[in-house]
Amino acid sequence: MRIAIYSAIILFNFFISSTWMQHWAIGGIVPNTTLIILVCYALLRDDVEGAIMGFAAGLLYDIFFGRIIGVSALLLMLTGFFAGKPFRDFFKDNYIAPIIMVAVASLTYEFAFYILNFLLLGRTNFIRYLGMVILPSTAYNLVLAIFIYRAIYLLDGAISKREERKRGFMK
Repeated sequence: MRIAIYSAIILFNFFISSTWMQHWAIGGIVPNTTLIILVCYALLRDDVEGAIMGFAAGLLYDIFFGRIIGVSALLLMLTGFFAGKPFRDFFKDNYIAPIIMVAVASLTYEFAFYILNFLLLGRTNFIRYLGMVILPSTAYNLVLAIFIYRAIYLLDGAISKREERKRGFMK
């Protein structure tokens, strides 16, 4: 059940991100809701599930929009893995850890994306990319992370309760 729900969330997010979110661009920057959802999910579940979800979401993005198949899949897989690793035992109601992790993940993802997609092609104006894309994108992601984390937290709690009732019924 959890796999079906989160697969539907990823697909819905993909369609919304590629169509409707373009109208929410501020200065040409669109929030990376896939990254935010992935980090929130990895924090609530664990590193392996975060890596699997990141790979699937990244592969979907690469197939439709990527120049090279596998770049976003690799980056999002690593993001999901490392986002779920350090916070296994943190208090899930705490909003500080998700916000910090979204900030770190956004900065790291955008920097790695720059290296793999621009720097290797000879576009070396990193300072301009930092000021025009990386920092504004991170700020935008941080604002949305508060709302998305709360929604993912409530959804994950409801799914966990349903799974517990189902397990109790099966015994």
